[in-house]
Amino acid sequence: MKDELTPIEQCQIILGEHFENYLIVASDKPHECDVEYNNSFAALGLAAIARKVVTEGLLPSADNDVDIVWEDDLDDEDTSDSV
Repeated sequence: MKDELTPIEQCQIILGEHFENYLIVASDKPHECDVEYNNSFAALGLAAIARKVVTEGLLPSADNDVDIVWEDDLDDEDTSDSV
């Protein structure tokens, strides 16, 4: 019998101790995801807010001028300075 908790189960325990509601969306395979939440109504609201934050933060528009620095770009800058 497996006594070890999965990472999602660990997240549920930790988030449940600190937050009234939570929504966990995680993926380890392309085009698939695991979704866990403790309240379906709160999960709908959290998903809507998360979508807005991601859309506005990752898809720049005229109203939202965002410059995204990818981790690979940082690595390239570090190596080019030292050469």
